[in-house]
Amino acid sequence: MKKFLSYIGLTLLAVILLDVLYGLAMEHLSGDRNIEAVDHITEATEDIAIIGSSRASHHYDPQLLSKGLNMTAYNYGIEGLNIFADKAILATLLTKAERRPALVILDLSESDVCDVPGWNADHLSLLYPYVELPTVDSVLAEVTDPRELFFVRYSKLYRYNSRILDYLKPAPSAGQRQGNGYLPLQGRWSEAPKEEKSAYAVSPQKMDFLEQSIRLCNDNGILLVLATSPNYKRLPKEQPWVTAIKKMAQQHQIPYLYHEQDAEFLAHAEWFNEPYHLNAEGAAAYTRKIIPKLPCPFRH
Repeated sequence: MKKFLSYIGLTLLAVILLDVLYGLAMEHLSGDRNIEAVDHITEATEDIAIIGSSRASHHYDPQLLSKGLNMTAYNYGIEGLNIFADKAILATLLTKAERRPALVILDLSESDVCDVPGWNADHLSLLYPYVELPTVDSVLAEVTDPRELFFVRYSKLYRYNSRILDYLKPAPSAGQRQGNGYLPLQGRWSEAPKEEKSAYAVSPQKMDFLEQSIRLCNDNGILLVLATSPNYKRLPKEQPWVTAIKKMAQQHQIPYLYHEQDAEFLAHAEWFNEPYHLNAEGAAAYTRKIIPKLPCPFRH
């Protein structure tokens, strides 16, 4: 019996040791482009923060924003995520940044506010390595299964398991973040835009997260601009999710820049990498277009 208990004890010790060593190794590996933005937060001093999913990371050029507004800017767009992660990034910025931003641009698309299968809490494992940040943990606690969250909190093997391939694979030749967080795309689309209809219902939980993000900015004296950037698809004029965002923006008296169906961009297929994302040329055109519409809280 004593031998058996000793064996069990040694096995548990080995598992704990492996868990610790694995976590230390993963924490020191570089190469995960998706969460580079989170790593930047503790040293952030920029005046403008762009927050959102891949459309944010590809569509907003911080260098052009800086030149146009005479303000520094950083792009915190994270591939594959939505408003759940956006709120975590925003809250972390407000508590961990060296200096808080004066202006936040929050890019929103259908998956940010609608119940879209595969695009709800499905990709939040991207944030698991940051669960020790209270701002990330609180978001995960609201949208993650409690049993899974237990393992995320207490096992680094589990925490990093879904990210191992991202840490080890080389960075793609086209699509590496610049020093300001921007992730330009270089493809050129050539097909005509296709008609598409929204088939998803607005998610009350996601709308609640959007309102939480708005209130975070209001409570901390930060100017917030909601935006929906261009899409190379022909969509219905009335979309429930767009109406829901507009209504919330009006309630809180904040601007909402809607350019998803901008005729200028629908006339330029070559400005898109594919129908859902602008390439670098299109991002430059879009960034320049919204600069005059952005509030400028101060100038250097």
